[in-house]
Amino acid sequence: MNTERNKQPMHGLVSLLPADYYAKVEELWQMLEDEFDLTGIQATPFPHFSWLVGEDFNWDELEDTLRQIARETEPLIVNTGGIGIFSGPSPVIFIPVVRTAQLSALHQRIWDAIQPIGMDLSPYYSPNLWMPHITLAIKDVTPRKLEYALQKLVFQTFNWAFEVNNISFIRKEDDQEDEIYYQFNFIAE
Repeated sequence: MNTERNKQPMHGLVSLLPADYYAKVEELWQMLEDEFDLTGIQATPFPHFSWLVGEDFNWDELEDTLRQIARETEPLIVNTGGIGIFSGPSPVIFIPVVRTAQLSALHQRIWDAIQPIGMDLSPYYSPNLWMPHITLAIKDVTPRKLEYALQKLVFQTFNWAFEVNNISFIRKEDDQEDEIYYQFNFIAE
């Protein structure tokens, strides 16, 4: 039995990057594709970091919950630094987002609000395990591609600081491309 075929699509609650960093990440993705044939990231082609992912949600309540979170949240500055790797049979190359007390508190609020309406939320995004990051390469990272990509990436600086001003929902439906289903700007003052 092919478990990949029977697996439900994962949807993601994310913050999209601001335009200048969005463009920087797209440039990195293009470089990784052109030079190392790393194209797996195209499955979710929106530069972002994720708050949580899950298989299903109470769709009637999700929009209202996200709108309320955005209404009560002020934009915040996040920082990144370095290059990271989630190891395993299918490694992931990413830019780590520094997890501050402010970012962790917002994540906890989001987790608490979404947990009652989300089904099969990934435990890797639970408050104790969450490692915020911006994915650069996923799904097609082989040992050889990883070696060459890291040789290129480790000589670049990823000490970024940018404003996070939105909460967005990326929805995946079976074999269709991911789409941004909801996007709400943080508006609390």
